[in-house]
Amino acid sequence: MTDSPSLVQPIVLLVDKNDPAGHSDSILAVAIASVCAYTNGLEHGADDGSWKTWLSGRFTKSVRRADAKTFAKIAGDPELPADGAAWIGAARAMAYAPTTYEDMPKKLSRLQVSGTDLPAYDPTPQSRQRPGDPVIVLNNALGMSTGKAAAQAAHALFAWHLNRGNPDPDIASLHLLSAGLINASESEFEQLKALAAGPVIVDSGLTEIEPNTATAFVIERP
Repeated sequence: MTDSPSLVQPIVLLVDKNDPAGHSDSILAVAIASVCAYTNGLEHGADDGSWKTWLSGRFTKSVRRADAKTFAKIAGDPELPADGAAWIGAARAMAYAPTTYEDMPKKLSRLQVSGTDLPAYDPTPQSRQRPGDPVIVLNNALGMSTGKAAAQAAHALFAWHLNRGNPDPDIASLHLLSAGLINASESEFEQLKALAAGPVIVDSGLTEIEPNTATAFVIERP
């Protein structure tokens, strides 16, 4: 795998201080929006080569927070349409195609990466669950911030999707939108590894946690 650290996928997460969404819902929203940006791009033939280049590297993602007013402005900007979006409970996220840090739109690059810790509410129950739906398993013992955990969850969901190789974008979208999340203890994380339906994500340790730490993977609903 070729290292391509200059390309990054920007993801905007709503962080409303007055009425914050839950930690788990926000993680799911980021992960789903991230992969949907890719599937939507393929479906509409919008890949200019950036996705291929990005996927050959580290899948670098930058989760950035926006308050309610800023989030609404970006969402309504016709010159900055999101490639993928997700709304889980009160959590909202928008994801874009990979870009260089230099070429990232200023409205996105000005958003802060820090300050994404959100309350540990229970995740919103998924109303539609089908066999084969992905369930992201996060190593909750690491104490990751919402933004860090969301990026790791997105890595795992992306790796699962690519590993699955589903050529039908409609079926892929149904599974993605019904994704679930388990905030696993250290022992649960190790036990569920045997059921992993895709690669186990190992973090490089640039922020928050030690290098070579296993953070997330996906299992599938039976």
